[in-house]
Amino acid sequence: MATAADGVFAPLTTFSKKFIGLVAVLGLVSLVMLEAVIHQLRHGLVVTDLASWGTQEGVTWGIYIGTFEWFAGMAVGCIAVVGFIRYRELDRYDVIARIGEIWGLISGLSAAYLIVLDLGRPDRVLNILTAWFVTVQYSPLAWDVTFVTALLVMTSTMLILSLRRDFSGMNLDELPVHAKLLGTALTAGYQPDEDEKLASMLRWLGLALLILAFTGGMVPGWLLGVVGAQAGYYGGIAGVSFLAGGLLTGVAAIALIAGILRALYGWDELLPTEVFVGVGKALTLFGFVYLVILFNEMLPKLFPMAPLAESRIGEAMLYGHFATDFWLAMAAIAIPVVILAAFRERMIVKGVGLAIVSVPMLWAVFVKKQLVVIEPLLYPSGLPYEVGTYVPTLVEWVIAIGAIVVAILLFTVATRLVPMSRQPSEIDATADVRTEVSD
Repeated sequence: MATAADGVFAPLTTFSKKFIGLVAVLGLVSLVMLEAVIHQLRHGLVVTDLASWGTQEGVTWGIYIGTFEWFAGMAVGCIAVVGFIRYRELDRYDVIARIGEIWGLISGLSAAYLIVLDLGRPDRVLNILTAWFVTVQYSPLAWDVTFVTALLVMTSTMLILSLRRDFSGMNLDELPVHAKLLGTALTAGYQPDEDEKLASMLRWLGLALLILAFTGGMVPGWLLGVVGAQAGYYGGIAGVSFLAGGLLTGVAAIALIAGILRALYGWDELLPTEVFVGVGKALTLFGFVYLVILFNEMLPKLFPMAPLAESRIGEAMLYGHFATDFWLAMAAIAIPVVILAAFRERMIVKGVGLAIVSVPMLWAVFVKKQLVVIEPLLYPSGLPYEVGTYVPTLVEWVIAIGAIVVAILLFTVATRLVPMSRQPSEIDATADVRTEVSD
């Protein structure tokens, strides 16, 4: 088993055939996605199955927006975890915070990328930005752009500051050339008396991330919830449901990555069992809360007093043509929650069990996000149109799944560029100082 000190640098120096093969496969899939993007830019949104109501009998939003909601939710969950760890100065969760910083930033970028693609013409982003001062007063899309921008700026700032702190405590000459260059750039002008200031900045920025997660983090949900003319969207629970799903997917993504890193590098000291116990408790809680919110979201649609369009959506979701997808997704959340609640200590003793149960949760929320976006649009509210149809084209599938593959590729490369934690000696020294102060 590698020591904790060696483990911090293990990803930076490991370039095995398996790693190169993984990057090659992910890169190849990314190139296929790039070809699909170019194809859509050349021919327009006609290459998708997106259409309008009426004679076209289609939906205006598809899996691009569903996947956007999934990524944006994960970004919210990640910044909430990072904010809590940094604000509470939980040094034993340092690796968890670094995973959250990197994956939260990548998720935010992926969400922004999907929004741009769904616009059809990327140059339309300029229209949104130039008219922002007017449209932000009434446009949910302008709110969404504001939130994603704030998320990217604050997450990037947190990552840069935490890396400056971490690199400053390392001997840069021991690092590979690429990591040394990055460390030199991030620690330019560093002075030892910065340590206290950096710690304070990280702590209060953590609080700011928490506030952003639990306020602005509901904006992508409000993007649907304020559409009063559309059954299945409108309602005050939309933002809360989005936040709960985001917290679940954010913690699940971090748990999955942490379990993989511990298994690959033998990080028994950097990621001890008690860390996975804490993450497992959060995953159990957020999974249960999300199920309760979904129950409250679906229940009003089943009563006879519900508007016709609302009841049609509820029926289709619970025992109609989308029932299989819906119930499989609910089972993929409920079963892991029950397992974690009943066998938490056994499931996460080495982190592998927690990583395994995180996978179906991530898949379930991905499916649910697609249903939340697409299902209501199939039933025009108050309009004499037939029930719509929507089958994503190959281009849509390649771009949506490709976005996930690119995100994984970016994270894989990031682990070879930046350390996933401070050196254990630095963490222990900080803990000793806090103990003396408390005494």
